[in-house]
Amino acid sequence: MSTLATAAIRDRIRGCLFGNAIGDAYGLATEFMSTRVAKELYGNGPIAFGTDPGYPVWEDEHRPITDRNDFTDDTDQMLVMLQSLQQTHDGILHPVNFAQRLTEWGDHGIIEIGAEPGRGLGYTVGRVMSHRDFSSNPHRAAFEVWDSTGRELAPNGAVMRTAVAGVERFWDEHQVVENAMAAAKITHADPRSVVSALISSVLISRFLRGGGLNAAEDQGRVWNPKLTQAGYHRELLSYLERGTNLQGDRSLNPTYNETPESEFEPKNYDKMEQERLLKDAAAGGTYRDQFKDHNWPDWNKDRPKVTLRDDIGWVGIDNVGEDSAAGSLARSVIADYKFLLQQTQVAPPSNPSHRVQEQWAAEMESMCFPQSLRQLHLGASDSIGYTFKCIGVSYYGATRRQDPSPTAPEYGGGEGLFRGLMEQVTIEGGDADTNCAVMGSLLGARFGLQGGIPENWWRNLQHLDWLSETIDAYADRVLADYEAHAQNH
Repeated sequence: MSTLATAAIRDRIRGCLFGNAIGDAYGLATEFMSTRVAKELYGNGPIAFGTDPGYPVWEDEHRPITDRNDFTDDTDQMLVMLQSLQQTHDGILHPVNFAQRLTEWGDHGIIEIGAEPGRGLGYTVGRVMSHRDFSSNPHRAAFEVWDSTGRELAPNGAVMRTAVAGVERFWDEHQVVENAMAAAKITHADPRSVVSALISSVLISRFLRGGGLNAAEDQGRVWNPKLTQAGYHRELLSYLERGTNLQGDRSLNPTYNETPESEFEPKNYDKMEQERLLKDAAAGGTYRDQFKDHNWPDWNKDRPKVTLRDDIGWVGIDNVGEDSAAGSLARSVIADYKFLLQQTQVAPPSNPSHRVQEQWAAEMESMCFPQSLRQLHLGASDSIGYTFKCIGVSYYGATRRQDPSPTAPEYGGGEGLFRGLMEQVTIEGGDADTNCAVMGSLLGARFGLQGGIPENWWRNLQHLDWLSETIDAYADRVLADYEAHAQNH
């Protein structure tokens, strides 16, 4: 159970999911840029967001002015997972339902807000969604795509959407683990991608249970009692093998345990489209409508000259140090679940004298607790989407101390830490929207929305009303389940 009051849990749920959307929207400013280019365009910040001043986001075909303060496919897919869980409302992530929801998103987008179908769809997710078995056996589809590429790709498309898996049944870590694995494996078979999603979800759930406030108390808690039970490690390792050819037909064609309640229910597209158009008309149009006469050839014409700030307002990510309680909690998650990498048989063919699995586990640990941000090489063009970079910078950011003496007040407290981390990670470039989305979800789960995320940022997100209604309805249902569980135990 959680040591937090219900109101505090609710604020952290909202912080987690809004944090994902805000990080996603903020990081778009440098997505796919090298570190050098990002720094040429933005110096050492700040980057304008919400109504806060800063260097305007560079305009190009990937980031038109109409996308300011808007989230991307990372948050789209998280919301698709949320909608799948809301439909089944049994606390279990049903892979077939989620796969069919993703297909619906690929065909129609998030129709409630007019988001383009499958916007920003990544290479791996796109290939898996096109597989003939995706809608009926998604774990096999993901494996066959991974296998066909030499079993080398470990992208971040699973971890970017996993925040909601840390919220659903947050008080039951075993279910959090199973949901995270189930969701990750519908598009990503590489254990590195799956475990990245798992450790992100588990850390979120432990924050929601009151972890990260007192290291000594956390060390005395049993987060997942099943970890000490005989056979549990083998059970999770077997789950990693679902959809693979390691156990022949039994693993290639796993049972999905679908129920009548989990059968996919398509949205009423025409009705939702009409409701959205009427709502937009009543509001006097959308954010995008104001740019219908925007003169595209004049992109970036009046952009201010970039100069470096002598003082960025706080000591910075590498100098602020690790928060002892948050750091200890994060290390406990790695310690509890790194066996999944060390012992899995789902791996590329290798020389018997060199098992890549141990290398994977060591790399994950070193990237989650680096000596500096630069060590992660976030802007390196040949590996920007590597899942360990994303979970690494997210763990690194989420375990930082609050600056006790910032030189600018807006960098104080949890809210100020969120601001400063977003600035510095975004200016590293690479897959910045995904890196910031995952880091934002962890920070939001740690500090909450109120006082944990700059209010001017989240109140100026596009689609705020719909997003708030969606997140609040989800939080209401999760907390009702939590309170019912508490009464029965």
